[in-house]
Amino acid sequence: MRITQRVHAKWSEIFDDRDDAEANDAYFKMHEEAMAEAEEKNKGRPSNSKN
Repeated sequence: MRITQRVHAKWSEIFDDRDDAEANDAYFKMHEEAMAEAEEKNKGRPSNSKN
């Protein structure tokens, strides 16, 4: 959730309240990149889930 909030804040600085294809595509690209970065950063760390 924190990643989504950070991405939205950054996206809002750039695109304000635009609601068009370019702005939406940029949001999803930024979100995918942030998720990939977080996944890479956390590789090898033990999971907190209890299966």
